[in-house]
Amino acid sequence: MDFLQILILSAIQGITEFLPISSQSHLILTSALLGMKDQGLGFDIALHSGSLFAILIYYRKEIYKIVSASNEGMQYLKLIIIGSIPLPIIGLLFVDLVSTNMRSIESVAFMTIIFAFILYFSDTKKKNTISELQSISIFTIVFIGFMQTLAIMPGVSRSGIVITAALLANFSRENSIKISFLLSIPAIFMAAVYQSMKLYKIGDIEILNEHLLGMFLSLIFSYITIHLFISTINKISFTPYIVYRLILGIVLIGFF
Repeated sequence: MDFLQILILSAIQGITEFLPISSQSHLILTSALLGMKDQGLGFDIALHSGSLFAILIYYRKEIYKIVSASNEGMQYLKLIIIGSIPLPIIGLLFVDLVSTNMRSIESVAFMTIIFAFILYFSDTKKKNTISELQSISIFTIVFIGFMQTLAIMPGVSRSGIVITAALLANFSRENSIKISFLLSIPAIFMAAVYQSMKLYKIGDIEILNEHLLGMFLSLIFSYITIHLFISTINKISFTPYIVYRLILGIVLIGFF
């Protein structure tokens, strides 16, 4: 791959992994418009690894609280462990069904649009009380965890559906984003492990310079995206992302 392709794919991974705008939709559109060839599993793993390192660096204080076993850290750990259990189970059970029936561009486009409306509803829903992350219940974690499994459907957006679930559970925008990002740690890790297992079966485990460059660029784009997303959410709300999803879905339908 040339540098431009590595740069574009790293930017797509870093930006769309954490914003509620569906990475699958962007990869389809980018590949179609630019005629990019499949970059291979090794490069996918590198991009995911870059995003994982970015989230660990950005939330290093929360990670330290988990490692030091503070009360707040134990709440984070409870969220990460229990909230992540449903995803691999549902994913393994339904991956073939989804791959067979929901990989079409039309399906991705409609999911992109439908879940834009669901995010809008959850963001504008009146909250009589605001939930606190430090006192999150097991029931709420399980609810968010099962909602996250909807992300196996292309076009849904893992971050988008977790944010939606947290908003429905009456968390603030900031805590909804934090919940999404904390749950992204095991989600991205599991995706990288799954891809690595497939790569190991193929027998192609060579680490190339383009993998290292992609990982570094993905880390940079991911970190910047996380910072900007968190620092601007109260100023602009989720509305721009909702509108963007609607436009993207319509463009996918129109183009294909």
